[in-house]
Amino acid sequence: MKLPLLSGRQVYSALQRLGFVEIQRKGSHVKMEHPDGRRIVFPFHDEVDRFTLKGALTDADVDLAKFIQQVK
Repeated sequence: MKLPLLSGRQVYSALQRLGFVEIQRKGSHVKMEHPDGRRIVFPFHDEVDRFTLKGALTDADVDLAKFIQQVK
């Protein structure tokens, strides 16, 4: 499944809708955690590289289809 080109703000909002909360921000990277313990780190840039984002979502065990549904 191909991810759309997203900004860091869009990724952040979609992850919040999935239940993730920000736990740390260092430089241009944001670390978020889900109540069940999953964590994700992604760059908060104007354009987040699709390959980087897909890898981060896979590492955090986030379903790509559910993530794309949350993107607005």
